[in-house]
Amino acid sequence: MSGARGWWEDYFDQTFVSLYRDFLTPQRTAREIQGLREMVPLPPGGEVLDLACGWGRHSVELARAGFRVTGLDLSETLLARARKRAAAAGIGVDFVRGDMREVPWKERFDAVISLYSSLGYFLSDDEDLRVLRGARDALRGDGVFVLETMHRDHIVGDYATRDWWETDDGTTVWVEREFDAVDGVSREWTRWSRGKERGEKYHELRVRTATGWDRLLRQAGLVPVDWYGDWELAPFIHTSEDLIVVCRRGG
Repeated sequence: MSGARGWWEDYFDQTFVSLYRDFLTPQRTAREIQGLREMVPLPPGGEVLDLACGWGRHSVELARAGFRVTGLDLSETLLARARKRAAAAGIGVDFVRGDMREVPWKERFDAVISLYSSLGYFLSDDEDLRVLRGARDALRGDGVFVLETMHRDHIVGDYATRDWWETDDGTTVWVEREFDAVDGVSREWTRWSRGKERGEKYHELRVRTATGWDRLLRQAGLVPVDWYGDWELAPFIHTSEDLIVVCRRGG
């Protein structure tokens, strides 16, 4: 892509892994995969595309369950980690480096998933529509698309402008946030310290209401059929922390 580099192009490195892996536990992943399989009964051996697959925590577990999985991500650091995880588990996953705005497959997958708030990086409707239309085109006629992301109503109701934690390896992490209520953008500065090492990261994310997502998904040719508030299949309501929507491919 031309123009200024986006924050996401350098953000997902080994430091990102070390700062956030303590939150993304195997137990959490197992719960998410179980919920996903209950929401979307996939055919045995079906094909799944994991958009912005990161270090492959969902891709590997879906492949372990017998599905044929392709993971797409821009970060070579995360993809290398994903390939090692798959190899260690003796599982085959096709991990591909690429921009999720340029999904290269057509009418191939039984399901396309976008989890852990992986949409919203680009801030604009037009760019997110490119992702969603690519996901729609990658689905077979009866395929499903699953989006899991932060729920704006919950975020603004309990917005934490400051936070901190310590990782298992002894890193202290401080976070400062601000929310632009007009643009719907959450901006976050993350600073960390481990011994003499210091560092800082910045990212920003467009956070939408369910109404906003419904409109955007339909524009992309994806028809919402089920809304959930968590991976235990709780109904989606205004206080739900998560927003999970299952869509069918439109005509």
